[in-house]
Amino acid sequence: MTETAATSYDCLSSRLVPEPELRTFLKDCFEIAEHELFVGHADRIADDLRDVPRDVVFAAFCAYEQQVSGHFAMGFSVGIEGRLVDRVGRQEFAERFAAHFDAYVLYGDTEPAGLWTVVLPDGSRLRAGTEGDDDRCVLYVATAPMPGLPEVRVDESLWQRR
Repeated sequence: MTETAATSYDCLSSRLVPEPELRTFLKDCFEIAEHELFVGHADRIADDLRDVPRDVVFAAFCAYEQQVSGHFAMGFSVGIEGRLVDRVGRQEFAERFAAHFDAYVLYGDTEPAGLWTVVLPDGSRLRAGTEGDDDRCVLYVATAPMPGLPEVRVDESLWQRR
């Protein structure tokens, strides 16, 4: 029997989530205890971990940043152990986050190059194209209308791209 490999769920959220709410969500989502989770701002990780013994291993390690602009308010990356991947897959994680925080969530999985998946609060999924740089991300095309973003062009043919 093979073990599931550890991975990282990298996402952008349209809603800025305060750290205490993010922490509570991650504990509940992955069904882990407080001591198994690290959550910290990407710019302060070294300071936050200064007093943590080097041999401590977290089942889930989340770094977030709030300097994202465009159609998104924050970015975050959650590194998780394989056993947590088995509990909550990437798509399910994005769906839970979107519903819980009433946000749309962008993430990448198996889409063709240059395209992403966007999950809406109601759980529906769109394929989308973005433009921007490290601190700015704007949706310019999606497979269905984006609520609140009438400027995003609709192109259903994105589903056919391989």
